[in-house]
Amino acid sequence: MFDNPLLDSVPAELLQGRVNTLDFVKGDVLAQPESPIERLIFPRSGLLSVVVELTDGAQIEAAMIGPGGALGGAAMFGAKRHVSTVVAQLSGRAWTLVLPNAFEVADRVPEFRAAILAQERYLLAQAQQTATCNAKHSTMERLCSWLLRARDEARRDELLMTQELLARMLGVQRASVSMLASQLQEKRLVQYRRGRLQIVDADGLAAHACECHKAVHTQRERLFSRSQAANEESSRGGAGRPSALSRPEN
Repeated sequence: MFDNPLLDSVPAELLQGRVNTLDFVKGDVLAQPESPIERLIFPRSGLLSVVVELTDGAQIEAAMIGPGGALGGAAMFGAKRHVSTVVAQLSGRAWTLVLPNAFEVADRVPEFRAAILAQERYLLAQAQQTATCNAKHSTMERLCSWLLRARDEARRDELLMTQELLARMLGVQRASVSMLASQLQEKRLVQYRRGRLQIVDADGLAAHACECHKAVHTQRERLFSRSQAANEESSRGGAGRPSALSRPEN
């Protein structure tokens, strides 16, 4: 119903009147370092990038948030401010939930609380894997892995992205991305035209990617599977356990 599994874990009637809609377009900045966290954002479509900004203005991506995730979940565990810049890479729509409503929902629905925790851990896992990837793997491997991850998170084969954007997210020169994208197109793994990149052969692309795409995918499956298992255990007799979620003190 909500096109986001984190919200789909909550009974619709509990969210009625509590969620709002948000449209975002490519390039919109949805969070900046030290800006207050006032709401959770749950993408229904599109793609958000958590980026690290350098003093020279460069931005390098650390993690992605697609229709399976959320922005701002750290506030549910005491954080008051964002620590990174988050920018829209693909236009889309989202649901928003202001913090008081988010706390109320989490208190009433353990599945929601556990899913938000899993999402926060997943973002950390992405950042850790990205740091390793940037240090150890070739630009071709990183490009292929990034495209597959973007496909997974955005849930679509067509990505509206320029080569300049790809280069910026990978922290490399545009000429390098242009050359490698041409090679992938010659192998008929992707089609690229006027800012539209179509993944034609995901399996073939995976053969040229580093291990990081698979590692991130495995981490996501593991984290959210554990979240679901914890919820099932709680429903069988976990009532009365202290909440893992606490509101920040004023």
